[in-house]
Parts: sequence; structure tokens; C-alpha cells
Amino acid sequence: MTYSPDQIAQGQRMIELADGLDRDLAEMRQLLAALGDAATMPGRVPDADADGTGRQATRGPSRPTERIALDDRRLALLTEMHRGAVQLPYAVAVVRGIVASMDRALALWEGEEPVHSKGEMP
Repeated sequence: MTYSPDQIAQGQRMIELADGLDRDLAEMRQLLAALGDAATMPGRVPDADADGTGRQATRGPSRPTERIALDDRRLALLTEMHRGAVQLPYAVAVVRGIVASMDRALALWEGEEPVHSKGEMP
């Protein structure tokens, strides 16, 4: 059996994708650290009133906890964290499935007998 250029290209492509995944995961870890801290604070915007003097407008009593809790930018952070927490398990499952399939294929290539789970017929 000989290797086709397509097989070599697929292997190289998987290596490139895995390297990209490593970089993306490192970036995601950094963002998670920043998002975790930012989610407890109000969003950053210039404190300027409508006349553009740079002074913060003062209407009514100061309610910092309410301002933080209702801040749309903070809620956007929490929404993205929630979305990631929902979607990331699917990505993990796909990667683990690929790894398991590749491991089984390599074990067969090395001459090991296929392993069948309970309830599966050989």
C-alpha cells in the first residue's frame, strides 16, 4: 500500500487544525479570566454628561449595585459565558470522539483485536 498525496495532505491539515485549536484554547483561557473579573463590575465608558463637559450626570441617588446588575455590557459578558458553557461540551465531545476513533484505528493497525462494548456483536 502506498500513501496518496491526499492522505498526507489530510494528516498535515489535521496537524494545522490541532495547532490552531491549541492557540484558540489558550486565548479562550485568557478571555475567561478577564470575563470572570469583568462580570462583577460595570462596563467601562467615559463618564460624560449630555453637554460633553466630562462630568458625570447626577440624577437621583447613587445605586452602584443596581447599576452593575443592570448594565447591558455586563449582561453581554454573562450571555457569552453562558453560551460558551452550553456549546463547549459539544466541542469537547467531538474532539474526544476523534481521538478515540484515531486510537482505535491505530490499535487495529498495530494488530490488536477490536474491542467491542457490552451489547455489541463482534
